[in-house]
This record gives sequence, C-alpha cells and structure tokens, in this order.
Amino acid sequence: MVNNAPKVQAFNSYYAQAKSLYAAGDLSAARELFLKAASLANEISVTSSAYDVRMEYHKLAVKLLDFARTKCVRHATPAGAAPAKKNTEDGEVKSFTAEKGGKTITFADVAGLQDVKDQVIFHVLEPMKNPELAKAYGINPGGKLLLYGPPGTGKTFIARAIAGEVDAAFYAINCQDLISKYMGDSSKQLDKLFDEAQQNERAIIFFDEFDSVASKRGDGTGGVDAEMARFVATFLTKVDGFKKSETCKMLLLIAATNRPWALDSAMLRGGRFDTQIYIGVPDQKAREFMVNKAMKDLPLDPDVRLSDIARRLEGFGGGDIVAACDKIRLEAYKKSVRLGKKQNITKADCDLILSGLRNNTGADEIAKFEAYRQGLDVT
Repeated sequence: MVNNAPKVQAFNSYYAQAKSLYAAGDLSAARELFLKAASLANEISVTSSAYDVRMEYHKLAVKLLDFARTKCVRHATPAGAAPAKKNTEDGEVKSFTAEKGGKTITFADVAGLQDVKDQVIFHVLEPMKNPELAKAYGINPGGKLLLYGPPGTGKTFIARAIAGEVDAAFYAINCQDLISKYMGDSSKQLDKLFDEAQQNERAIIFFDEFDSVASKRGDGTGGVDAEMARFVATFLTKVDGFKKSETCKMLLLIAATNRPWALDSAMLRGGRFDTQIYIGVPDQKAREFMVNKAMKDLPLDPDVRLSDIARRLEGFGGGDIVAACDKIRLEAYKKSVRLGKKQNITKADCDLILSGLRNNTGADEIAKFEAYRQGLDVT
C-alpha cells in the first residue's frame, strides 16, 4: 500500500503558500505553486486505494488547474516584446498504443462465465463471422459493453480475451489517466484515442474504472460538476458518432466498473452501454480451472488436492485466487532455496497460506450487486 502522507503534507503546504501569494498579488509565484499542488493532488488520486480519496483529490487537482489557468494569468505581452516560452505544464495530447504481440489471451483462458462468453459471441464474434446473416437482422459487429462486478473478478482479463478472440488491437485506458492531469484537454485526448483506434481494421477500447469519469452529474452550474458534465458530453458525442470506415470494420467499446449504480444514466441509454454483463466471483468449477492452471506441472505431495484448495477459496475473486496460488508456490520455493534442492508443495504449505487469507469481496458487497442485477435501488 502506498503511503501518501508525505504527499498530502506537501500538498497542504503548497496550497497554503499559493493562497497567500495570490492574496498578496504575486500571480506568477502563486500560479507555480497552485500547479505543484494540483500535480500532487493528481498523484495522490492515482495512487490511493480508497475510492473516496481518489475522487476527492482528483476534483481538487481539476479545480486547482482551472484556477491557476484562469485566475493567475500574467498581463498580455507588450507589443514588440519577445513571446513567452510555452510552459511545459500546459499539457500535451498523448499518443495511445495498442497492445499487440506476445501471448494471445482467448476464451480458452477464461474460467467459467459461459453466459458472459455467450453474450460476447452473439454481440461480436458471430456478426463478424457471418456479416450477411447479421445484416439481415440489423446486427452490427462491435458496439458497447459494460462489464461490472466486484474488484478482482477478472473484468480486464475478459476484455483482453475478447480482443484475442477477434484478433483486434486492444487499447487499455485507465479513465483516471485520461482526464486527471489536464481536464481542459480531455476532448483532445478522446479525439486522439478514437482516431488512433480507427486506424485498425478491428479495435477494442477498454475503459477501466469507468465510474471515475462517468458518474452521475450534479446540476452542472459550475466548478467540478460543470467540467465533468462537459467531459461526459464529449464522451457521448464520440460514442454516438462512430461510423464504420474503409479502414475500421469493427470498433468495440468495453467499459468496466465496480460501481454500476454510480454511473450517469445517459451512459446506459439504448445504443450506448445498455448491454450490461455481470462478472461475479467464480464458482467451484471455475475456481478449479484457475487453481489447476496456476499449479500446473508443480511438484505436489500426494495428499495435496487442488479441488480442496479451490473449495477453500469460495467467495474469492479470480485475482485473489491466482495470488493465493502464487503464495503457496513461493512458500515451497523458499524451502527449496534454503535446503538447496527441490521440495514438494505440501498440505502444510497450503494450510499456512489459505488460513491467513482475507477475502476482499464481502457478502454485503455481493448482495449489493445481486440487488442491482434485479433492478433494485442500491444507492
């Protein structure tokens, strides 16, 4: 876990100094410190594990950047004077790189979730394999999918598997990174992202932590709410305006969130992210698949049964299951290093690790997702 206490202390110091300089009329020095405070707020937002803290400091970063740009402005350059150098903190439109090459992930690597696979097959795969049949029913390849569920259940992994199935360029976008540094440039970032994706015959854009940019808006009268409202409007324009071209035959947008109930309703209307797929914790069969894959070809004592390990991991997310197997393997490896020869993984190794695990997905959280799936109000 990242210790953000020093950054918070530095942020408070920069912010206090900037306010004093602004009150004294030293706009240039105040602007510099406001920008430093905004940069620290952004770092705290990106690295914090608590959602509320991330959002609080994200909003502070946006607010301070806007204040520095609009209120701490130097007077216009006199005629004949040399133009001011471009401040490197004014932001640049970044390039987005698709993930290609390396080992391809497909549905064969995804444990269970057959209902999820079926929805993807009929929304994406079959329309690509038989476009004439799909056209007869007005079905187009691509579109928009929303994956939701508890943290660590494999939403990103499934998105990459979809890309592997259709042999598509895969753009993994952390939504916090898309807007957190220079909010005013968000529309340019989106334009660049979609332009680059559409250079491929098939492309998937995966928006992780979607609720960080698509949460329910306030009244939009000013400040952060107004900025977020403008971003959502820009995003919806890009989503609604995509058309197939000679270059790009398929563009699939996949968004992932741990808080579907927090999303702006505009994002979920027909033709947008109206196809919502729940990614829950794996069942016994899926857990056995994961454990067998993680422990494949390892030296095991005869009394170590992988099905028992899977049973004891009931209620855990896919990421936590893989992590538990990693810890078991490491425990046996450490013994091998100490003794200078290969040691089997023992039942005692498994018991040691499994007994000390803490499930990050609680029953109350699962119940909240089940209520959401049934259309109940969970806000």
